[in-house]
Amino acid sequence: MNKHSTLIIVAIFLACLIGALAASAQYTASLGVRAGKFATGFTGKYFFDTNGNTGVEAWAAYTKEANDGYTARAFFIKQQSIFNSRLQIPVDFIAGAGIHAGYFKDRYYDVVEGDAKYYNQSTFAGGVGATIQLEYNSRRFPMTLGIDAHPFYNIISPGPEWIDFGVNLRYKIF
Repeated sequence: MNKHSTLIIVAIFLACLIGALAASAQYTASLGVRAGKFATGFTGKYFFDTNGNTGVEAWAAYTKEANDGYTARAFFIKQQSIFNSRLQIPVDFIAGAGIHAGYFKDRYYDVVEGDAKYYNQSTFAGGVGATIQLEYNSRRFPMTLGIDAHPFYNIISPGPEWIDFGVNLRYKIF
């Protein structure tokens, strides 16, 4: 990530933090940033019901998969609180399944029998994936902090990678 991108992300985070001091809304939607092994960018979550159990999550990110590109991912998710009398922190378990699409300008490849098989320039890739997450829901600030594992498979233009790990920070907007 270059210096300009880092400054933009810090500015967005500070704007959300300042807004957090005045906000007191129910958590049905959130927006934030995600940093991952491959995909780094923006993330959002929206719940269909007011109890926050069923919803959708979307990512738009720059990816380091293969030789750099852009990816978008959408998941149908189920979120469940972890209840444990010894664990007195608000942690949720999230699982979901979805689809993704990516664009790679050049040198996107697959590994076939141990060798790189390069696709044409400007390659489109797409497929299915899953997500498993743990999310800490702050009681003091309208923010969440999460970690995730995202196994995926490209049906269109298979690539060299099959799993991504990341962390996310989201601001609860309503």
